Amino acid sequence: MIYGEIKDLNNYRGISKNLDKAIDYILSGEYKNGTFGKNVIDGDNLYFNCPKNPMTKELEDGFLEGHKDYIDIHVVIDGEENLGFVPFDEVKITKEYDKEGDYELYEGEIKNLFYLNPKKFVMFFPQEPHAALLKVGEVKEIKKVIFKVLV
Repeated sequence: MIYGEIKDLNNYRGISKNLDKAIDYILSGEYKNGTFGKNVIDGDNLYFNCPKNPMTKELEDGFLEGHKDYIDIHVVIDGEENLGFVPFDEVKITKEYDKEGDYELYEGEIKNLFYLNPKKFVMFFPQEPHAALLKVGEVKEIKKVIFKVLV
């Protein structure tokens, strides 16, 4: 997991070609013009999802998910949210891995929260359980994208 400011994304170049493409795209700001749903940048290698009217939620209403084939990069366009993280060895699998959707679900106690606003990002690598859209202050609608980077 990597957490930081978007302006510092260049520090993470060289991990993979697909991640470098994602960094270029994020730094260009083009994601802010994305449409709802899946926005393809480089086929299955790199795309981002733009959820329609996502609402933040209470911590206890969040759920933990993880992936095996993709890195997730969460970027807020408007608003703010917290994302929760739990180390893999501290969760129990509640839904076995779905290869087509590249996800499995877990239960575990969220002890680590990472605050996102339009200046920050968080990147979760495969098998790093995370929960998105956790409220900051009041429950409210935000605008965000989630980049999917094939490993």
